[in-house]
Amino acid sequence: MLTNRWHLLWVFLFTLSLNAQVQEILPRGVAPAAADVAYVRKWQAWGNPAALAHDSLYVLSAGYENRYVSPELHDAYLNMAVPTHYFNVGAAFNFFGFADYHEMMASFAVSKRWGRVALGAEFDYFNMYIAQDAFYRHAFTAQVGLQVFVTDQCVLGFRFFNPTFSKVKGNDVARKLPVLVDLGCGYTFIRDIDLLAEIGYVINQGFRWNVGLEYRILQQVMARCGVRGYVQDGISHFIPSLGAGIRFSGFGFDLAADFDYRIGVSLCSNLSFAF
Repeated sequence: MLTNRWHLLWVFLFTLSLNAQVQEILPRGVAPAAADVAYVRKWQAWGNPAALAHDSLYVLSAGYENRYVSPELHDAYLNMAVPTHYFNVGAAFNFFGFADYHEMMASFAVSKRWGRVALGAEFDYFNMYIAQDAFYRHAFTAQVGLQVFVTDQCVLGFRFFNPTFSKVKGNDVARKLPVLVDLGCGYTFIRDIDLLAEIGYVINQGFRWNVGLEYRILQQVMARCGVRGYVQDGISHFIPSLGAGIRFSGFGFDLAADFDYRIGVSLCSNLSFAF
């Protein structure tokens, strides 16, 4: 059993090298095609912290992401958003892995909106455990985010994750936290359709991009689709995405799926309650 689990660990790290532009340390979230930099409909843990400023209700949320149809390669996370008179605060915790290898992330975010401008900051703690080392490795980092409503229909977004260039290193496994800068734009058509587009640069890796569409049906049902991509070794890679969401009496359920032809399917679900 131990051998099998270590085999899964090395398979996972190998998939990271194949899928380097998609930073697996951060949970995906449920925004269309993971285009969350200018997404204002829902704050997502480890997304743009500026989006937290738009929450007017208390929100409790739990999510689960299964990567490549393997039970050992999964994220499970909890997060909450608390609006206050002065600013909004959020907290989140994520667990990834299994007994012999796992990663944990905890974050605390603050955000404030001034008219058409929302600004947010997030402070992150990362923990990695490898049974072979019998030791926990730690790192601290942060991210900042900005969202600007150019018009009532158009939003520009920006975020900078890991400006401290933090990383964690074990005896045999090194885990670099991504250093990334994202710029995005969201535009609402006819009040019911959001088009989201963003481009990002991962330090020492290259550019990536996301384009997503969300259609709200009677404001209670959402249909999402999109594609994200990156260039690796001179080859362009495309990852199509589908998703859906439903809202009823404060409860919300969202589901998203990504299809990578080289690695497999990743599924992400989220259950939330706003009050």
